[in-house]
Amino acid sequence: MLLGEIIRDFSQEARATEALLSCNDVTLLAKVELAARRYDETVGEYAAGAVRRFANLATSEDWLGLMNVIERANDPGIDCLTMMMNWSLKQDEAAPVQSGCTCGSGGCS
Repeated sequence: MLLGEIIRDFSQEARATEALLSCNDVTLLAKVELAARRYDETVGEYAAGAVRRFANLATSEDWLGLMNVIERANDPGIDCLTMMMNWSLKQDEAAPVQSGCTCGSGGCS
């Protein structure tokens, strides 16, 4: 699977939820659930938005880190999603809560 396909798949709520659950990372899931509640979103909405935020807002250094993760991964899709979730959670810890879309594209209402 190519990186573009991973991002496209995980940008969909149902696929992001399924992939997040298949990570078998209870701690990550709990953090995502907490963040989702903070933004009045479902876990799938937050996860899909996190992937879109990473795609739109990550720095070159973040992308390089993602490439390193994928290169060493047994399951690139899951490891990619895990990194994007952790990146988004870190960004959201420092950000004030906003209402509405948090996908990072700027075009949502």
